[in-house]
Amino acid sequence: MEKTIIFYEDTKKSCCDGAARFAAQENVECRKISEYQDKKLIFATGGRLGFLFESENGKVPYDVSHVIWRVVADKKGDHMIMVTGGQRELAAIRSAQDDMEKRGYHVAHIYIRYILEKYKLREENAVQWIMTDMETGQSGKDLREKYLNMPKKELRKSLRRERKAYRKYQKKNAQM
Repeated sequence: MEKTIIFYEDTKKSCCDGAARFAAQENVECRKISEYQDKKLIFATGGRLGFLFESENGKVPYDVSHVIWRVVADKKGDHMIMVTGGQRELAAIRSAQDDMEKRGYHVAHIYIRYILEKYKLREENAVQWIMTDMETGQSGKDLREKYLNMPKKELRKSLRRERKAYRKYQKKNAQM
């Protein structure tokens, strides 16, 4: 099992809880983002990178962006981004992925709370599922195969239903 280094936003409770669950796994090292604000270079070689943060209205928090811009890691590995909440999560993921792609890092594993709840994973099981997903490299291959063999009309219907379910989920959580 390859070593995984996870940088997490330590000012948010959901991120701290997630980091504690990741830290319980073997070969996982969790680092607080606040400890790296004054560093010019951040070395995280010898494994995969992971970022655990909460979206700020579709933007990546500045502290997380600061670490992404200054981290030095293996460019050949598949890295992870996990957004634990906030508004406009998908826009934040896109922004973080673009920042990492500009630095030459390939992001293959992207997770949001909606996906974990959609697959009915409890918080205890979610971390184990993510780690096995990262090990096997099966990130979304089943979905791609399913959508590749679908006719275009059926694909549009399926994506429309999925988008509708996601919006319903967002409205339900916004009221809480």
